[in-house]
Amino acid sequence: MNAYRTAAPHRPAADYDRRFDGQPIVQCPDCHWAQALNKHLHKGPWALIYWHRDNPNKAINHLAELPDRLAIPSYVRWGHQGQLLAIEDTRTEEGFLLFGHENLEIFESVSDYGSLDQAVVRNTHRRSVFPYAAHAEIEAAASDLFHTGLLRPAAHLQ
Repeated sequence: MNAYRTAAPHRPAADYDRRFDGQPIVQCPDCHWAQALNKHLHKGPWALIYWHRDNPNKAINHLAELPDRLAIPSYVRWGHQGQLLAIEDTRTEEGFLLFGHENLEIFESVSDYGSLDQAVVRNTHRRSVFPYAAHAEIEAAASDLFHTGLLRPAAHLQ
């Protein structure tokens, strides 16, 4: 059975019955690839499905628990516009979408350190809140980014 699964083509599909935070899931029954759609960024499942068929070796289960060490996938282009995060998921070619302050802090922290620690510190100082409150907010935002495929586990975790 394992020989068949590795030799068989991948058949990813959208699963509208299974949802994650209200968004449909795209997944592949032939491997462990799965992620939630972002209705504003992905505009439907087809581009992600075609991308996975062309790149089955980049399969990550984005619906798993948020890992401690994160990285930014090569298909994500990002920058800042003022204090907001501008992201383009090149798998779908929908253009840039703006995200909030917390998301920019996350991307800067992950790109520099691979962890959310600096994002928590920045969020604590920017909002003048206790670290546990900043940590909860950053972790929730990072989880959303991870589940929609905009962050991945750091290379040593794969």
